[in-house]
Amino acid sequence: MKSSFKRQTVLLTAVSATALLAGGFAQAQTAEETKNDKVDVIVVTGVRGSQERGISIKRLSPEIVDAIVATDIGRLPDVTISDSLQRVTGIQISRSAGEGAGVSVRGAPQVLATLNGERFITAENLLSSSVSFNDIPSSIVTGINVYKSQNAALTDGGLGGLIDLRTTRALKLKPGFSGSVSAQAGYGSYIDGADTRIDATAGYNWDEKYAMALGLSFSDSTSAGSQQFVDPDRVDEYSTWIADPTQNLNGDADKTDDYIVPVGWNTNVNSRQYDRKRTGVIYNFNANLADGFELVADIVYNQAEEAQHGQQLFINGNFGGRGSLPAWAAANPGKAAITGFGVASDQTNRGFYVTGFNGLTNGLRAGVQSTYRDTDALNTNLELRYDKGGPFTGSVRWVHADANRSLKNMTVANQTDTKKLVRSLGGNAEDINPGSIPTKSIYDYSVRLDKKSMYFNIGQALTGLASNPGAWYQHSSWLERNKTDLTMDVLRADGKLDFDEKGFSFEFGARYSKRDMSESRDDYFSPSGFPGLLNKYGEAGYALGQSKTPGGTAFGLTYDPLPVYGLDSSKLAPYVTKITYFGEVGGLNVALPLVDTRAIGNNPEAWRDLLYGKGMYINAPDRSYKIKEQQTSAYLKMNFEAPIRDVVNFSGNLGVRIVNTKLDVTQNITNPLRLRKDILAGVDPNHTAYIDLGDKVTSTDRTVALPSINLNFDIGSNWRVKAAYTETQALQDLPNLGQGEITYYNGEDLNAKETFQRVASVNKTGNPKLDPWFARSASLAVEWYPNKDTLVAFGIFNNDIESYTYNAVGTDPTVPDSDGVVRRGATTNTISQGEGASYHGFEFGYQQSFKFLPGILRNTGANFNYTYSPSQGGIDPGTGETLFLNNGKKVPFNNTAENQFNILLWYQDERFQARVAVNYLDKTYQGSLAHWSFDPKVKKTVGLGTYYAPQTYVDASASYDINDMFQVFIQGSNLTEEAPVRYAGWKGFNIEYNQFERVITVGVRAKF
Repeated sequence: MKSSFKRQTVLLTAVSATALLAGGFAQAQTAEETKNDKVDVIVVTGVRGSQERGISIKRLSPEIVDAIVATDIGRLPDVTISDSLQRVTGIQISRSAGEGAGVSVRGAPQVLATLNGERFITAENLLSSSVSFNDIPSSIVTGINVYKSQNAALTDGGLGGLIDLRTTRALKLKPGFSGSVSAQAGYGSYIDGADTRIDATAGYNWDEKYAMALGLSFSDSTSAGSQQFVDPDRVDEYSTWIADPTQNLNGDADKTDDYIVPVGWNTNVNSRQYDRKRTGVIYNFNANLADGFELVADIVYNQAEEAQHGQQLFINGNFGGRGSLPAWAAANPGKAAITGFGVASDQTNRGFYVTGFNGLTNGLRAGVQSTYRDTDALNTNLELRYDKGGPFTGSVRWVHADANRSLKNMTVANQTDTKKLVRSLGGNAEDINPGSIPTKSIYDYSVRLDKKSMYFNIGQALTGLASNPGAWYQHSSWLERNKTDLTMDVLRADGKLDFDEKGFSFEFGARYSKRDMSESRDDYFSPSGFPGLLNKYGEAGYALGQSKTPGGTAFGLTYDPLPVYGLDSSKLAPYVTKITYFGEVGGLNVALPLVDTRAIGNNPEAWRDLLYGKGMYINAPDRSYKIKEQQTSAYLKMNFEAPIRDVVNFSGNLGVRIVNTKLDVTQNITNPLRLRKDILAGVDPNHTAYIDLGDKVTSTDRTVALPSINLNFDIGSNWRVKAAYTETQALQDLPNLGQGEITYYNGEDLNAKETFQRVASVNKTGNPKLDPWFARSASLAVEWYPNKDTLVAFGIFNNDIESYTYNAVGTDPTVPDSDGVVRRGATTNTISQGEGASYHGFEFGYQQSFKFLPGILRNTGANFNYTYSPSQGGIDPGTGETLFLNNGKKVPFNNTAENQFNILLWYQDERFQARVAVNYLDKTYQGSLAHWSFDPKVKKTVGLGTYYAPQTYVDASASYDINDMFQVFIQGSNLTEEAPVRYAGWKGFNIEYNQFERVITVGVRAKF
């Protein structure tokens, strides 16, 4: 990657003939403006200028477009690109550690992102067809155009829309030298210390013949978030496992109640810290050559290093938690174990859902997690444009991109229980955790599902015992690595032929692109204590549980020599610290000894070697694959303009793009019963690895025609009506095509009389023959422009998703158990082709500068938009029937809110400007939860719908110009510390809480 970056840099530097640093300008252009450069340069300063320029772009575009323009050199209105995009009508964003990340347009996350009109690669979109801007510094972007309708000349690939990032064109700079530099520090409400960021731009324009520009961005940040997650389980008062059949858990007169309770095996509270270092570089060389030729050369490079460290505490001790409620009730006669509940019988065969309870536990489970991510992406562009003022204009363009990502995840799990194992041949069972907390269900704990966070208290007795490192031992640890490499080349030619001066013209072009991608998944295996045999988890006792299962390397095992470490052991002690923070959870006041993953550093392999001996990575063939993609496309577009009457002008474009896509997907052949013989395990592939039995190559060849129509009616000088129809496709996320099949068996021998393991599930998460997503979209918009700084717009839209993918849950009765005998079959999870989904709705937007108001109010302005976008999640391809949730309602499509609005108020005078932005999302569908605890009364359903509760995010910023060169500023992100809370079925049954911190940023900027 380093050498590739150097080669491309040398190439473009040679083209530019010099290495002079240069910088950005704050102007965004539409695709048409970029091609022809026939618009006047509008100097954008401050939020007022940004709004006026955005209105101008929207008005001039024949498509339905919204635009964001930098308020100044190297400064978008918000901290991140996604944060700015959420102000656009119809756009919703997801968040990562509180930062804006993924983007959907009008309900569809399959949104194509382009850079100056062509595809580009970042570390976040290596494998995905959706948009994420996490690793792109906002300072290198001068504007953003959001296309909600498309034309044939635009690069295909966006289902819901197309987002085009605009960067510097150096010839648009003022003559001579110009630039800016800024430095800022951010302070979060959860983590002490400051985040730092430095941005710099500089440029030189030689008499509008030659020009260069360079932008640099460096940031070092630490952010935090926390989460509480609920795993539902069932507790029935009449179940056989309750010792006292007369027991009453909620204190009412009915002793046969049944409940859904937040006490499943994976219910936990956790916190996470994100340490991120990001670098962004953008370089542009721009030259007016002789005879109407213009040369454009670009380099865009972004690099990110991220380390995530987190810890989690499970609420149900060392066993399934369903017995903890009746145990507490038996120990507290006459008192109700359940302290809060709601009625659920209208939607499932369970009577109630529980929102608060008391229980008894027999100890604690806790763990730590680390994620190490190192990414870089290089995008280069070389373009030659021709425009001599005649009827023909055109361009030839070559784009090359190269990106890679290394992702490592390590987890360490600890427990306080007593566990006896035979440690040597012929030996006796010995306690591997001699300082354990007595494993008895005698320790009080309580749980409550509050509005914004979970309440979890484990009582003083257990808190005191668990603070001792000698009470804990390391139950297991595991380390997994994914390495991804991708290269892309695009060669395209575009032309335009004007037939007259009345706007009638043809555009045409051809494009060829090639993407090569490889994904490798590797698991770290360490010595097991048996010569020649390796172990993934370091989990003492696991292999003994496999000793009665033929076919595994653990068959016949009588002892387990894996080393076991207490947290007070000499090897672990240097890495152990007291953890007091498990997130924004109420009632928890603990200091638990856990491994500090920061002390391990970014070399977790060395830490594993210290404990178990020299290990090695072994490839997981079911999760490794290669994909080669070739696309050839051609388009023809006709632009027209025809006055109908003196006050009505008819214009627009229509065209078609023909796209041929060829895919070669290389997967590894595996067999669920062909496992490696050098790993100590049973037949569960989660603990071992498949044997790579060779390659399977699947080739597909698809051609599709994508028509588009955009019609505009200009009525007088202030009104424009736009109508559009577009057919679009989006390629599948690459893991959906490449990942292999994996079969899971029960992890331990649950019945001593059985000498086999029962098959549990088969996951078919990849299918190389999946069709792309495909949609037909229609839109109608009415726009009113009473003056240059005012816009009122109303639009309706409908998008029919004729092809998409979803995870189908079913059963396959023919799947054999580990001995090859078919008994009860297995649950299947299959990536499947769906059809019949849709979303529709309307949107309203209003922007205005209040120049007509008296006094200081004339310096204010506002931006308001609202979107209503209900959806339907499709049909069952097998039956043709509409899919429903347990409550009888149709399944929505994708993770979108039906109602969304944004309000932005701003003030700007000669030196001071400020803005406050509010973004509201109604409840947001997050898929269904098909959990065994709530079997539906109606069998033809997909489970309980899960939703994020309504959310409101508030951001603000202000700046003051000390003079023409220097400015100071302050920004506040997520001022109310808002974060999504997810519930299942009923608003009170919260199954996931997230907490994101508030960040206040202060800085100084200089222009020259």
